Amino acid sequence: MQLSVITDEIDARLEPALDVCEELGIRAVELRTVDGVSIVDQTPELLRAMRQELDRRGFRVCAIASPFLKCDRGDDPPAQERVLERALEAAAVLSAPVVRAFAYWREADPSAALPDIGSALGRAAARTSEAGLTLALENEHDCNVATSAEARAALDAAGSPHLRLIWDPGNAAMLDPASFAGLGGLETIYDRVAHVHVKDVTASGSWTRVGEGIVDFAALLRYLAGAGYDGYLSFETHYQRDGSGELSTRDCVAALRSIAAQADVELAP
Repeated sequence: MQLSVITDEIDARLEPALDVCEELGIRAVELRTVDGVSIVDQTPELLRAMRQELDRRGFRVCAIASPFLKCDRGDDPPAQERVLERALEAAAVLSAPVVRAFAYWREADPSAALPDIGSALGRAAARTSEAGLTLALENEHDCNVATSAEARAALDAAGSPHLRLIWDPGNAAMLDPASFAGLGGLETIYDRVAHVHVKDVTASGSWTRVGEGIVDFAALLRYLAGAGYDGYLSFETHYQRDGSGELSTRDCVAALRSIAAQADVELAP
């Protein structure tokens, strides 16, 4: 298992974020926004400049954290198709193998959205596969797919062998902290997991330092190691220490490495 950081969790600017990653011994990043602009809205020239800087400093891009389908169901489908195309273009320039997707903003009855979710994700997964990349649906507490059961339902609705998952246990826990336990159902969807996000949440529903919340990271790491997971654990802390994303990311990286050592799980940088 390798470590990554979503750069804007550290700093809106790419270079200072990379400085911190270098200090932490992390050589892969996930890109969501740079200088306050979504990665899917960056110009080709800026994307190429980012690639040059990343290559110069020896960084890989493990995923494009696109906002595809992070919108109301029915919102301008052609516009969402353009979001996907721009994400694929960014991934191609930056040599990122995974592009993120969501499942529309959460509704009172998320299951009612499944046909539309399945149709949209199925088409998008096919298009992404044609481009030689992987579309991965992230579970997100503010969207219609938040839990492992909802993720499985969405995969079934999409009916695409190309669609994978980004598993975020913190997001699953945030939906209903009181009912989150164990692996949160990871074992029921692991066969489709391509990428993992790292964040933690308190029992009262606030973001917190990894290891101080209700996500059992020792169990998570042992399970992933036992299953042979060799992908990325990408930090998306969301909480801040003293108003600083950099400090909170440093805290969380140190905490996860400590938990891994105690759980006898080896982490690569």
